[in-house]
Amino acid sequence: MNYNFHYDIAAVIVTVAIGIYFCQKKTISTRRNRIFKLLLAVELLATLVDLVTVYTIGHPAAVPVSFHYMINMLYLALFNLTPVVYFVYIHKVIRGTAPYKSIEKFLTYAPIVVAEILLLTTPMHGLIFTVDEGGQYLHGVWFVLLYAVSLYYVALSQAYVIRYRKVFSLGQIISVSCYTVFCFLVVLLQSLVQNLLVSQFAVAIAVLLIYFSLENPQSYEEKRLGIYNREGFEKFTLDYIYRGIPFQALGIEIQGMDYITDTFGVENAYKLLKQIADLISGITKKKKVFFMGNYRFVLVSTKKDAKWDAFISRIRERFNEPFLLEEAPVTLSTAMCMVGYPDNANRLADILAIMEVATEDARKNTAVPVVYADDDFLDRGRREGRIVQIMKNALHENKFEVYYQPIYSVEKRRYVSAEALIRLKYDKEFISPEEFIPIAERNGMIIEIGEFVFREVCDFIATNALLDKGIEYIDVNLSVVQCMQSTLYEHLLAIMDEYKLPYTCINLEITETAAVMSQETLIENMDRLREHGVNFSLDDYGTGFANTAAVIQYPFHTVKLDKSMVWSAMDDQKAMAALKHSIAMLKEMGMQLIAEGVEELRQAQLLEEMGCDFFQGYYYSKPVCGADFLSKLVSIQNQNRGVS
Repeated sequence: MNYNFHYDIAAVIVTVAIGIYFCQKKTISTRRNRIFKLLLAVELLATLVDLVTVYTIGHPAAVPVSFHYMINMLYLALFNLTPVVYFVYIHKVIRGTAPYKSIEKFLTYAPIVVAEILLLTTPMHGLIFTVDEGGQYLHGVWFVLLYAVSLYYVALSQAYVIRYRKVFSLGQIISVSCYTVFCFLVVLLQSLVQNLLVSQFAVAIAVLLIYFSLENPQSYEEKRLGIYNREGFEKFTLDYIYRGIPFQALGIEIQGMDYITDTFGVENAYKLLKQIADLISGITKKKKVFFMGNYRFVLVSTKKDAKWDAFISRIRERFNEPFLLEEAPVTLSTAMCMVGYPDNANRLADILAIMEVATEDARKNTAVPVVYADDDFLDRGRREGRIVQIMKNALHENKFEVYYQPIYSVEKRRYVSAEALIRLKYDKEFISPEEFIPIAERNGMIIEIGEFVFREVCDFIATNALLDKGIEYIDVNLSVVQCMQSTLYEHLLAIMDEYKLPYTCINLEITETAAVMSQETLIENMDRLREHGVNFSLDDYGTGFANTAAVIQYPFHTVKLDKSMVWSAMDDQKAMAALKHSIAMLKEMGMQLIAEGVEELRQAQLLEEMGCDFFQGYYYSKPVCGADFLSKLVSIQNQNRGVS
């Protein structure tokens, strides 16, 4: 029979091209891509052997009968092995490092073992194929079994993809489905036109589609920085965890980048990050470098003697000097932490959680070059991970609540406003805002939580006609992350318009931390909102964070004296002197003053004598839910009318 082998040659070209492209690109050695490499190798070898069989079948007298058997058995074994490797690859994509179940092992290995045994013993029984004394190759009565086994694995792969379709994108499902369709069409075509060797070419094209949709190394690469990305880190570390290979990961957070982004723009910030990525890559040896987002890099090494101290020293030395951006010197700093597998954690989720907590500690403890993880970090990391999940559930299930703490006016002798405070109680567990708000700020959920609070407040004001009940405005806290949003003012005004509220019914509270971290953006937002009548308060004055410079620089209308400043003044003469002078200075600057933490009549009397305008604290009311806050207002209205 004269075989048309041109498609086999094309298959070799396509497979070799995929292999070259795959090896040249930045890739990560994981069990999954090692299986893909095996798939490429089996496909290439099968095609090359197929070309040899074309020659031997076409020249039966040129080689011994034993060689005819050997070369055809090798080709058919590789031909059948290709869809098996493909199925194992699909299973790895879906199940990751999860082990095979017993039934999966049987479904995976039983058919191919039976087929390969029949193939290896075919010289004895001739059921798959035979070669006569003249070297003529003939299909046996069970030859179709090989096609059946191949199609079985292709169909099984497709069934897995359909069952676990949520793991894949639409494009990936289409690519896998193309492989399935190609294989079935090829079997049909090959049975009709036996001399047309198209099967290996079809498989090569299908593998090409799989490569670009499932195994493209670019999905692991942070292209703008030329290093691996977060997905690459997860694939890399998961593979090492699965294989039980110990490693250490050094996290490096670049501090000061928010200011760079606000001042120089996103494009220039990336140029600076590229400088840093090149610096880190340049002084690492066999450590892999990953960009995790949020201005964080991670280095991973499996070597026992990774020379971390030398690397850390060089990084610290370099960051003691300014970087150049647009010919302007910019100063940055780092917060570094070290976590190891299996010394500190045995799961990827725990490693990521520990790094979050350890980075936060490193950010606060600037005197320590590197924070090294310990058992306490694992407990804290798991707790943080649990809080994150609870917050996600609470947002989805509307479990967050807004409480209101009334604010008393000295001049009007009644409640005129209240501060909106978020509360979280999930499955009977109360989680303090002091715990979940910093976590929400770190992972970006604070934006969604902040919008929830603002909408709840607007709805509460509108639904209950608070302005008709003597409440002039509600204080709403803005987080650091919210203050960094350049379109914040548009968003807040749009929500108030949605509820048909006057803009003056909202007063926004900002800490100095938020002010410092988003100077230009915040001032722009404040100016735009003040044009519409929204006022601003500087929160936490007297805690060591807020200071006079913030009052001068930003257009605040009100300053809130922190409760710690008020409490310490009650028992300490120096603290009392500081409080008096602070109040006098702020009043001279035209500020209205709210004293927080007022718990006794004596405190209220002293603060009134000093010139405070408003009081907030347990002497007047603790934070209460919306219904109780409304009851307080009704009770006060009744008292004012002389109703008992």
